[in-house]
Amino acid sequence: MKRFSAYLFLLFVSSVGLCADVNAKSVVGNTPLDDAISLNPNNRKNKAESADLLRKHGGKTGAELKAEGK
Repeated sequence: MKRFSAYLFLLFVSSVGLCADVNAKSVVGNTPLDDAISLNPNNRKNKAESADLLRKHGGKTGAELKAEGK
């Protein structure tokens, strides 16, 4: 439930025009995109929409950031 809440918060922040770090990492190195991808494996439409939204705003996976040295 925490992952979903964080995702909803990110959507709210971006919808009201505030800045949010779409690549903020959790303590285990997951980004919101990582969480969106693994959020609901049974609902492919929501996963794709979530991932697309995050990618649109510059979201990357933890692995992508690690490869960039971030």
